[in-house]
Amino acid sequence: MSTIFSKIINREIPGQFIYEDEVCVVLLDKFPAITGQVLVIPKKEMDYIFDLDEETYSHLFTVAKKVGSALDKTYDTTRTCLVVEGFEVPHVHIKLYPMTKDDTSLDQTLKEAKEASDEVLELESEKIKVHL
Repeated sequence: MSTIFSKIINREIPGQFIYEDEVCVVLLDKFPAITGQVLVIPKKEMDYIFDLDEETYSHLFTVAKKVGSALDKTYDTTRTCLVVEGFEVPHVHIKLYPMTKDDTSLDQTLKEAKEASDEVLELESEKIKVHL
């Protein structure tokens, strides 16, 4: 069964792409807790990160580092937090949260997630791409 991420990767449903290569994609999160929140998703469907082959695993973290650096520059962060998930959507994904000096707690920030409009996602996408 195809996950929602596979459907986005295959362009069956829309998504705001920041980056794409043969192994993974980076999308702006449609339900961000914080502006600029992105998802690094392998094209290969897998629900547990430690089941990924070494090459895919390493590649995801290399891309996450590159995108994290772009988020730091785009949002003048104090740090970008990284969380690996695969529960709610059974497809491994790394979430990156660009935290600024105004963000005091990732836990509190996560509780404030709301759906973002396509227009807002497109604007944020363009800002981030400048630094990739």
